[in-house]
Amino acid sequence: MTIRDELPSLEGVTYLNAGTNGPMPRAAEQAIREELELAVRRPRIGMAVFEHMMELRVRARAALARSVNAPPEQVAVTSSTSNGVGIVIAGTDWNPGDEVVTTTEEHPGILSPLDGISSRYGVEVKEVPADELEDAISERTRMVAVSHVLWTTGRRLDAARLAAAAHQVGASLLLDGAQSAGAIEVDAPASGADFYAFSGQKWLLGPQGTGGLWVSPDWYDRLWTAQSTFWNLTGGTIGAYKEDAGRYDGGTFDTTVLAGIAAAIEWVESLEGGRPRWVELTAANAARARERLAAQPGAVVANQGDVGGPLIGLTVDGVDDAAALVGRLAEQGILIRYIPGTPYLRVSVGAWTTDEEVERLAVALTAPE
Repeated sequence: MTIRDELPSLEGVTYLNAGTNGPMPRAAEQAIREELELAVRRPRIGMAVFEHMMELRVRARAALARSVNAPPEQVAVTSSTSNGVGIVIAGTDWNPGDEVVTTTEEHPGILSPLDGISSRYGVEVKEVPADELEDAISERTRMVAVSHVLWTTGRRLDAARLAAAAHQVGASLLLDGAQSAGAIEVDAPASGADFYAFSGQKWLLGPQGTGGLWVSPDWYDRLWTAQSTFWNLTGGTIGAYKEDAGRYDGGTFDTTVLAGIAAAIEWVESLEGGRPRWVELTAANAARARERLAAQPGAVVANQGDVGGPLIGLTVDGVDDAAALVGRLAEQGILIRYIPGTPYLRVSVGAWTTDEEVERLAVALTAPE
């Protein structure tokens, strides 16, 4: 049995858009079905049900933490990367005149909460090209908020350099790991970042409504619990927040999604070579795909900086409506995406991607209508 046999949504299509949602493994499906069956067939009340939910939360937290090489107590359970980013930005104690530095290629999951603090607190949001990030950091900078891997071109930013530059002026570094966790080797505690938000439904292959937020222990006494719920408290006592990253948990989660994300992560870990081998396959497949697409006449690959990740941004000569091209490819069963507001088509290459699928895409990209 192969990896692809365990990913049913690959059947009949060329699946090149895990940067939006990854293919869910059968193991996650089974876990979700079992939890749904329990929810329907027995009362959803009582101590046994509550304890089961807590056990699943512990299991999901541990799995999410392993995906970014962090201790479980340093990871909050969230519903998405955007949820994690929002928790950090909303929990920071902003003052008028503070400055946040970000890139001109960020996802709305970062830009929207930054716009909110700009309007509410008078924080200046400085958007600059990725190459200019370090030079843009000033004595007024309170936070650098950027993607570890840009969602547009797949460029991987140098987290260590950004962390050093930010910390030199007393600023924090918030990394959006939506396109990194599960696809490249991630070590949140060693990255230099102060906060690392990531998704469960993309490269970790889990259900929607899942994610994690790693918070450096240095910030537990400085980052407000801006979304306070029962789950943030110790023993349900008002005002007594948990002493670890659990104080930032994103509220109540359906047991189906907790079971699904845990099972998806555990499935990859159970394969020969586990997550390290999975990451190696992803990188090798993406490198070959980038080379093949760059060789296709009329296709221009955005080979910027460190592109060791899973995403490939490209343009096609003579194509004025990239969204329409994506639609035509979808009719052929080739699933990629267009990044709105940019010239880029985006191809997501996973450990499951075959050279034949990339070849099919390459030929279809420049085929006459």
